[in-house]
Amino acid sequence: MMHRTPPEIPKRDTGRGAPQGLGLGMGMRMSTELVSAVFVGGGIGYLLDYWFNTRPWLTVLFFMFGLAAGFRNMYRIATQDPPGREGIGRGETIRDANRPEEPPRS
Repeated sequence: MMHRTPPEIPKRDTGRGAPQGLGLGMGMRMSTELVSAVFVGGGIGYLLDYWFNTRPWLTVLFFMFGLAAGFRNMYRIATQDPPGREGIGRGETIRDANRPEEPPRS
């Protein structure tokens, strides 16, 4: 039996200077950051409620802290430059950044 390798699928150029799957990876990372922050905050609140016998107040409070931390992390991820785009302004593509500037028209 011969072992065949699957054909390579070429990466589609999106025109934005980023590989096609970069957005999906960023979305997965953002959702993981949000869910994990909420679980950690809720878990800390639950443990503190158990120790101090203050149910449900610390669970609710730390759940809110976790939610705020998750949204803060999502904002940080969304506003950072993707790999390979350092120094390129918002709204520009890599092609625009590499294009020489035109002299001013008179």
